[in-house]
Amino acid sequence: MPSPSHSIHILGLGSIGSFIAHSLRSLPTPPSVTLLAHRKSLYDDFASNGWKLGLRVGEDGPLDERGGFNAELLGSSASSDPIHNLIVAVKASATVAALEPLRHRIGPQSTICLFQNGMGQIEDLNQRVFIDPSSRPTYMLGIMRHGVYLRSSVEAILSGTSGNASLGVVDSHKQTAQQLQAQHLLDTLLQPTALHCEKMEWPDLFRVQLLKLASNCVLNPLTALLDVRNGRIKDNADIQPLQRQILTEVSSVFQSLPEMQELSLDRHQFSTESLESVLRDTIEKTAQNSSSMREDILKGRSTEIQYINGWIVRRARAMGLDCEANSSLAQLVLAKSGFTMDNGK
Repeated sequence: MPSPSHSIHILGLGSIGSFIAHSLRSLPTPPSVTLLAHRKSLYDDFASNGWKLGLRVGEDGPLDERGGFNAELLGSSASSDPIHNLIVAVKASATVAALEPLRHRIGPQSTICLFQNGMGQIEDLNQRVFIDPSSRPTYMLGIMRHGVYLRSSVEAILSGTSGNASLGVVDSHKQTAQQLQAQHLLDTLLQPTALHCEKMEWPDLFRVQLLKLASNCVLNPLTALLDVRNGRIKDNADIQPLQRQILTEVSSVFQSLPEMQELSLDRHQFSTESLESVLRDTIEKTAQNSSSMREDILKGRSTEIQYINGWIVRRARAMGLDCEANSSLAQLVLAKSGFTMDNGK
């Protein structure tokens, strides 16, 4: 039996959470994995499928089912068992609400790994959930570049095997015991072949996170507002000036961040031209993808805009910088999201 400190809980059982859960249980010596279901219908789906999750590589690939999961229906019991390793794959906008009921089970002995889009979630958690610095968990960040979507609540489709992920511990100067606990979760996530995770030190991970955010600041809102796949963005000459204005603002914010000096990052990597190059490469690799924000709008769900362009706007205002394009885009997405949700679309 694995020790309690080696057990892993997963919160957020969409495509990414399910993919990670399946990958962990595919290891030769898999860890104990507990799925945290927030809806009874989802909990019942797992139960009726024998507590198994399936994964296919490609639409017509063979189904690979993995079992042995534990499961909890959140809100159904007053469990006080400590959570030592928590992977969070809910949408950025749901992070605080999702973790609030688990606050009493998380402490300085815990490691939380966030696999999410956008930035600003850790600041939110520290301000609203883990207010006392002495009792905060250790944070890790994961950046996922796999194309994964759900066919059903118990079956995920991996679009191919060329994706990868980056993973690292947020620099928080934890004590040795906490570093060892975080290291165990990191080492475990580095093992599954399907995840193809690479470890990064915090400065490099922060740099990669910023570069991904820059592309998301263009792709997510524009594909959502125009209702097109990623590849269509490069074909429309009329929106090229807007794209450049968005990235010019993003570049100005990035280069002014105090983290640039704190982490000794090269500001030239975040010039408008560099960010445009990253955007072109992202569009090329994800041309057939439908962005998560477009899918949220189409399905009448709230978006992560406040953690993408909204994060840029908040940091810009704090530093006295102009950010009109990103602010306008964020407002338009919020308005469209509210309209589709109100109309049940």
